Amino acid sequence: MADNQPDTTQNDVENSKISILELQEKYGIGRDPLYARMRYLQIKTWKLSGKAYLYADQVAHMDALHDHIKSTGRMEGYPVPPASGPIEDEQPATTTTLAVAETQQVTAPNYTPKQKRSQSSPQDDVAAIVNSAQNKAAGTLIAENVLAQHFIQNPDLLPDELKTKIKESAQMPGIDPFAYADSLINIAMGFITAA
Repeated sequence: MADNQPDTTQNDVENSKISILELQEKYGIGRDPLYARMRYLQIKTWKLSGKAYLYADQVAHMDALHDHIKSTGRMEGYPVPPASGPIEDEQPATTTTLAVAETQQVTAPNYTPKQKRSQSSPQDDVAAIVNSAQNKAAGTLIAENVLAQHFIQNPDLLPDELKTKIKESAQMPGIDPFAYADSLINIAMGFITAA
């Protein structure tokens, strides 16, 4: 629906759009994280007088994703809506070429300036990355434990080379626990007297 935004009067456009800068301030994030969220949601900006804007329906998705990120620490898991924004095929060829040129000229220089990053919270960005890494690590460890337990309960599913090693370990000679304890004590006493 955002692809068919009415732009019949200047008042309609002015009343239903929100600038990229306003969104950055609203969410307390920098330009890079904002555009990353827009890419995730498949949102393209509308241009008016060389400035990028989003319409209310696009902002509603951005708000919901922001709430999701606040509760989970990541974008993943939030349902991606259909793509929204201007459809380049609907514009005349000369306008399409001009819009792409403007986007590249406006976006590229402003995409990673040091000044803009200071407006966002680097701590929030780092915290989100750390949280994501922790979730991935925990997921990997949990999966490893679950799979290990599965193979312990079903050793016949192990590869033949591991089955052979298990059989070899079972054929180890018996150990007299008292003799083993005595050898450990002798080694420990050697360390104590050497110190």
